[in-house]
Amino acid sequence: MPGSNTRVAIIGGGVAGLILARHAAANPETFSFTLFEQTGQVGGTWVYTDQTEVDDHGLPVHSSMYKNLKTNLPKEIMQIPDFPFKEKDGPSFVHHTVVRDYLWSYTKHFNLYPHIMLNTLVKFVEPETTLSGRTVWLITTEDLETNTVTTRIFDAVILCNGHYTVGHVPRVRGIDSFRGKIIHSHQYRKPESYAKKNVCILGASWSGVDITVEVSNYVEKVYLSHDLANPLVSKLPDNVEQHPGIASVHGDTFVFKNGVAVQVDEFIYCTGYQFTYPFLSEKVEISTEDNHVEPIYKHLVYTDLPNLFFMGLPALVIPFPMFHIQAQYILKIIDGSITLPSPQEMRMDFEREKQSLVDEGIAVRHIIKLKDRQWAYYDEIAAMAKVASFPPVIRKIWDHVSKMREQDFTTYKNYQYRIMDRENFKVNYCKPC
Repeated sequence: MPGSNTRVAIIGGGVAGLILARHAAANPETFSFTLFEQTGQVGGTWVYTDQTEVDDHGLPVHSSMYKNLKTNLPKEIMQIPDFPFKEKDGPSFVHHTVVRDYLWSYTKHFNLYPHIMLNTLVKFVEPETTLSGRTVWLITTEDLETNTVTTRIFDAVILCNGHYTVGHVPRVRGIDSFRGKIIHSHQYRKPESYAKKNVCILGASWSGVDITVEVSNYVEKVYLSHDLANPLVSKLPDNVEQHPGIASVHGDTFVFKNGVAVQVDEFIYCTGYQFTYPFLSEKVEISTEDNHVEPIYKHLVYTDLPNLFFMGLPALVIPFPMFHIQAQYILKIIDGSITLPSPQEMRMDFEREKQSLVDEGIAVRHIIKLKDRQWAYYDEIAAMAKVASFPPVIRKIWDHVSKMREQDFTTYKNYQYRIMDRENFKVNYCKPC
């Protein structure tokens, strides 16, 4: 791969793709890159749309953003390290439009638009071996405005297409008999439509809890059903009842695994998303079963063809700064500054880590949820890339946010954080207007 003007394809114009583009653009002597984005704007899932099924081109709607969403991390720790939010004051947990505008400013500031092809659908990505034995990538795209199909050759491909488009919908016994409206959180947009109704929400991760708190202001009752080992101890609105998973559905009656039966008007799956790469050739042998993409080294590198990279796999992380480190790590692999182990060694490393986590009692579907493992991960790849990792204050704020969230889901976003230096921060509680 090393050489002048290495051709790099970035698929997806969300946060990860934009950060990669920013760092590639900083080295024009080394990288000649193109970012492909299927919608008409950059920003990925942060670009809200009222559409819930298909977009203006008849493609599945990419974004899962809902109208009133505020970030679940304070802007002080979620901002990209070399591009802070302009607004230093005001709330820490900001409306999604603030993040969207921030990403548009980032794109303009680093002059990325000349490298971006909007309204361009990636249809097929296939590896090909040259006569010299090198792997290159053939990428076939369609201009959605003109329907022109083009195939280009690249030396490396970085997948940043996100995973908030195809919802995971587990089978619920008897759900076909339910007469009310059923959606996945991907289709959720506004809480007002649930006024005066009894709503069952399945799943108690970030979106499940957030949507529960939001619709509780309008509904008669929310039945929050989940299979967590223990009930959530954080304070919830008074009209929210927790129950274990759904045992069966009989018409409008939902029976939970504790035997309690309730009447339900509408049902929302908040059960996560699937990793999908529909454009990848069968020559790329990956598995996405059980919410785990494999075999991927360091959550980034496809072990069998190490000029193919996957971004956005880890969950329960601080994504924007993580992408900032990951992008530099990837580009230093591509330019030859970092030498990877052999494909066999990378696969063995991947398998060892996976087995070690399974032996600790972590289910395969939860391996991507780094949480407390995230800090060692950042330090590791930052050291390999010879770039700065997270300063200690970031973890301290993360821990404080987590503690406040565990105490009260309804108020944790009212805290305002201010970073004082690498080690210290201040926090104030601000009553909502």
